[in-house]
Amino acid sequence: MKSCHSLLLLILFWRQTIAHYATNSINNELFGTSITGRLKLLEMEQRFIENIKAYTNKMAEKVKNLQAYIDSIDYVVRQSLEDREKYVSNPLNAFSLVRRTHQDLPKWHNYSQQSVGLEELYALEEIMAKAPDQNDMEYSLREMQRLEKTYDLEATDLARGRLQDKQYDIKLSLRDCHVLGEHKLEKEDYHRASMWFRMAIKHEPEKNADIINIILGDPRDKLYMQYAKSMLMFGIIKSNPLLTVKEVRAINYIALQKASLADVKSLVSKLLSQSDEEIVWEMNLNKTAPTDYELGCRGLFPRRKNLVCSYNFTTTQFLRLAPLKQELLSMDPYVVIYHNVLYDDETAKLNQLSKNNTALNVNFIKNRIVRRITDMTGFSFPLTDELKLSDYRPSAHLEAHSTGRLLCYANDVEQGGATVFPKLKISVLPQKGSCLFWHNNEQRDCPVLQGNKWVLTKRVDVVH
Repeated sequence: MKSCHSLLLLILFWRQTIAHYATNSINNELFGTSITGRLKLLEMEQRFIENIKAYTNKMAEKVKNLQAYIDSIDYVVRQSLEDREKYVSNPLNAFSLVRRTHQDLPKWHNYSQQSVGLEELYALEEIMAKAPDQNDMEYSLREMQRLEKTYDLEATDLARGRLQDKQYDIKLSLRDCHVLGEHKLEKEDYHRASMWFRMAIKHEPEKNADIINIILGDPRDKLYMQYAKSMLMFGIIKSNPLLTVKEVRAINYIALQKASLADVKSLVSKLLSQSDEEIVWEMNLNKTAPTDYELGCRGLFPRRKNLVCSYNFTTTQFLRLAPLKQELLSMDPYVVIYHNVLYDDETAKLNQLSKNNTALNVNFIKNRIVRRITDMTGFSFPLTDELKLSDYRPSAHLEAHSTGRLLCYANDVEQGGATVFPKLKISVLPQKGSCLFWHNNEQRDCPVLQGNKWVLTKRVDVVH
């Protein structure tokens, strides 16, 4: 097994430059915010491809027709003057030549000038007018950063479609990895930037890469330098924690200015000769401890003891007939989860209708749920009170003026999406049909790794 000395290699590689500098220094709704938005984006891409296919089919038909014209000419152009003179000296050939060039040629010229696929081209223009803008792209990059940091995910796994302990049938492209690396580099997250650049460099050439690179550009032109830059920045900070970011950037700039392209490629080759596992292990040495929020999202809170599970049949008269199962998670501040509050037919109907933005108008379902919430919490709500059903969005902290909040899960989530109370060290995974209720307390949602998270929310700011 190769020895794991990449950071030492970086430090030694740039040692003279670092020492030299150290001496001198003493002197609109975004597409990515919801499942609904992403589905629209997927539909947009599919329509774009369908129009491209239709356009290329019409282009192919035109090429086929022009080829038919070429094939219809029953002579082969000779190179020698003697052959050409012999051809035109025949009166039949001469007549045919004059007729073709007088009658046929203008028509073929006119046909060649005709635009094909105009309908498809106009459709493509309309699609592009609705395509994601820079704000959408920046939001998506921030969410990827949040996902990686919250769950401590490595680019070596993500690039290959692995989320925590689950492997999915997906593989990020070279350009996906490259853009993620550039974003991390811009945000001064040199650890993750270097790993994304590494995965981009190691990416196998894509099908028709030469043609695609002509249209999209070839990111490999600068990948080696970006990988070296991010690894160098990480290595300098790791070995010189007292340096400011400005000083580290200056050292990095001087080092790369002095280094030749051969030096950079030699360094990158040595880094790539190590396994991904070795690099990941070494770069994670002495890393910053996770926050309570991150621990909660990762399911690493200590198992809670003395949890109280019971049936609530005392809040209202109705509960004496149909008690609700409740699990008390915290008494002070108050946090409780009620199980089997929403029925399968209700959640199915709400999820179905929410896609058409009409769920809030389904009064017969809404009224039943409001009455059930009243029975469950002991608070009275008008039947006209708004219930908000929505797919997952990152939540902020609980509003200070709110008495409490109710969060009902309309479906299960395959991975991630927990509701976390960092100070209490409580983490609750979405459970279809259950409702979480709490009084004034800090609460945050974890990113969803796989699946949808549909929730019914209600702010409680009324008294008994």
